[in-house]
Amino acid sequence: MAEPLRPSVATVRRLCAAAVLANAGIVVTGGAVRLTSSGLGCPTWPRCTTRSFTPENQFHGLVEFSNRMLTFVLAAVVVGCVVATVRQLPRRRVLVLLAVALVLGVAAQAVLGGVTVLTGLSPGTVMAHFLLSMVLLAVGGGLPQPSPPPPTQGAPPPGGVP
Repeated sequence: MAEPLRPSVATVRRLCAAAVLANAGIVVTGGAVRLTSSGLGCPTWPRCTTRSFTPENQFHGLVEFSNRMLTFVLAAVVVGCVVATVRQLPRRRVLVLLAVALVLGVAAQAVLGGVTVLTGLSPGTVMAHFLLSMVLLAVGGGLPQPSPPPPTQGAPPPGGVP
């Protein structure tokens, strides 16, 4: 049986950096939704209209729908981070936990975005939606950082004598 493929440290780092960029991108498009008053361009959730998942050909619906669709890109990237951090050897537990937190956070963000629409852009849910985005950016920011390899048995700690 062939040895399973393992991602390199560089591959994991690139995937995790892509997760941060995708998170930042969705924050920017979310800002565009807010600045163009397109938050209710798709007045229902998860559908865009009562009859369709896609918007009718109007500016605000297209802006809101585009932001919703970027969620799937973001989800794919963060799931890729989880897979890569789990398969990397040696496995860095903190990276796996951060990647899993991102997946859970993106799912929560999608649901919270729906609640925000269904409450008619209630200020409290809009604020929570934005704050969760900032938390996800902070969590994601810890992923691409290089982490030292785990200490080996009997080796002195990094930096010298114990």
